[in-house]
Amino acid sequence: MDPYKVLIEVIKTESFTRAAENLYTSQPSVSRDIKRLELKYNVNIFEFKSPYLKLTNDGEKLLQYALQRESIEQELWQNLASESETIAGTLTVGSSYTYGEYLLSEKLTILMQQHPKLHIHLRINNSDSVINDIKHNRVDIGIVEKDIQDNAIECKTIIEDEMVYIYKKSIKPRMDICFVREKGSGTRFYQEAGLSELKLNPYLVEINNISIIKQMAEAGNGFAIISKSAINPEDYENLVIKTLNVKRHYYLVKHVDKYIDKNIRTVIETIMK
Repeated sequence: MDPYKVLIEVIKTESFTRAAENLYTSQPSVSRDIKRLELKYNVNIFEFKSPYLKLTNDGEKLLQYALQRESIEQELWQNLASESETIAGTLTVGSSYTYGEYLLSEKLTILMQQHPKLHIHLRINNSDSVINDIKHNRVDIGIVEKDIQDNAIECKTIIEDEMVYIYKKSIKPRMDICFVREKGSGTRFYQEAGLSELKLNPYLVEINNISIIKQMAEAGNGFAIISKSAINPEDYENLVIKTLNVKRHYYLVKHVDKYIDKNIRTVIETIMK
């Protein structure tokens, strides 16, 4: 038990016994806590020659210090309570490319409008890099494009998506060249699944940006397999877009030991909606 709180209670009740009752402990325990203070500061707290509890000069100083500590603690609790509903501060979100470029902006806009004092730093990278950032506490939470089997990572499904293959309209498609994401990207796994479904073994050109991949397909340089969520309405004007029987998910990830404060909880709830 906090010996300073014990001292305050002893003075308040003017009795070791009543202090023990109020603190739900024993009288010997109260005596030990007072003795701990005396040994710590090498002083006597009470004048035991008096029939009543009377503080020595050093005891008075300790009591004033104990009261100051209690006052500061109460102020802290009040501040924490008054700000418990305020979402403010800074946190870092890591996201894989497709979700970060095409889906996350809507969520961040909602957060900005509802919680203008919350500042979010966004780091966009491939899924493996996001996971590495989570493990080394460089980001608070992450969004990746593949399920993670790792005891250090907690993983929750956000939404389902599907893969499509695309090529330029009005020309015979070049199916010998396919633009894909780099290894380590969550999208790459599903692109390879799509190629298996199409029974194709084209030359692969790795590009770590979905927008550029779309541009290459739109220019007629080959075809690509991408997430349907990366398709904009204007893409239908220039691209043939065909759905594959390949489903995928986006996942919210965090370290299993990450402390979830009100800010992080708010961001998670917004992303998961």
